[in-house]
Amino acid sequence: GINAEYGKQWYQRRVRVSTERCTLLRATVNFTNLTSTYRRDLMQASSLSFPPKKLFSLSGAEKDERRIILEMYIQSIGQQPDIAKSNLFVDFLLQSQKEYNKLNEAESVKLTVFTSDLKPVCVDITGSDYTPEVLRYTAASIGVEAKLHPFFALYLMVGEAKQKSIVRRLQDMECPYLTLKTLDEHHSIEIRKSYWSREYDEQLMQNNVTLHMLYIECIRNLEDRWMKPATETLRKLKQLKTAGLKEQFVKVVKSEHMYGYKQLGPGTVDYPEEGTESPVTVFAGGDNIRLVYKDGKTISLPVIRIKCWKLFPDKKGVISLEFLVMKDVLRWINISTDTTNVILISMMLQSLLDEMIQVRDGRDLELTRIREYSGYLPIANKDRKQKQSMRPKAPSFSALNNQDNELFMEGINDNDL
Repeated sequence: GINAEYGKQWYQRRVRVSTERCTLLRATVNFTNLTSTYRRDLMQASSLSFPPKKLFSLSGAEKDERRIILEMYIQSIGQQPDIAKSNLFVDFLLQSQKEYNKLNEAESVKLTVFTSDLKPVCVDITGSDYTPEVLRYTAASIGVEAKLHPFFALYLMVGEAKQKSIVRRLQDMECPYLTLKTLDEHHSIEIRKSYWSREYDEQLMQNNVTLHMLYIECIRNLEDRWMKPATETLRKLKQLKTAGLKEQFVKVVKSEHMYGYKQLGPGTVDYPEEGTESPVTVFAGGDNIRLVYKDGKTISLPVIRIKCWKLFPDKKGVISLEFLVMKDVLRWINISTDTTNVILISMMLQSLLDEMIQVRDGRDLELTRIREYSGYLPIANKDRKQKQSMRPKAPSFSALNNQDNELFMEGINDNDL
């Protein structure tokens, strides 16, 4: 079609970012702007080149081919943390989501967010509110103290009642209301704890609201049956639950070695034997990825021994981890699973790594970008210049090889290998 305002030809592009497809009804010039502003940095961050425009109109097959290349390109640059958090990239994706949904940014809407005990919380927002803001409104609505907001996140869930499973954590670059609007009735949004370290539990246990949320998550983990306490422990937990002793209940559950792990789905892996496809269930927690095999055998892959990991836009359902199996020996471990689970594994792995770096550097958990981008929302053009001057400078892009691990080999000595 022709954009009458700009006189530019535009095409409807469907581009996959993480597990979602967002239709980008953008003038072709706006695709180019994404690369032209930071051309040098994006060239370093991606092995792919931005597909050039053609002189003549594209045929149907050529449009499909260009769509696939654009999809791969955006996935490639979006995997780099600095780019994914930049104002340029976030604004590009937010505006695309809003334009496709023909959103009136001033319109008030109601969004239902579920708590850990599956109680609905109706939050009054605008459809343009992005994830960190909706998280802040939700946490405040259920009585979570502001200082404890950083310990929670919003998750996209799928399934009915207690059979819900995590699809992924909602990203800064999306509007939760619009994300949910494009999905069927089996999807919902839930507020859950966002951290991995058991040490942070102590802070939540000092507040009745967050203690209850922690208590309910413990019960749900036990009901999932992949945490297997001894018979005597189960008897003690039943007594504590009956007596309403939530803090003691949580402390007993915390003593289980699988406490705090998240199940990321079933799949197959070519490890430890290369060339095989062994059925496993993948978990993330503590400081490792854990593979539980069909025969009950468990293998842990410590995060500090994962040099990097790859996602393949052209190979759906595969994530590859470059793992230090022994001293001076690296090998690729390929996990094959559902495409949604592949994205979830990558996101959880990055989340584990981010938290470990925070702990190493002695930094407190920070509420995702709310403090850093206080008041940030894409706004009308007439106010954009003034609003942008109030934003902090976007981080510079750094050249990364796939998803590099800043903690690789840190603290490992020869005796550990």
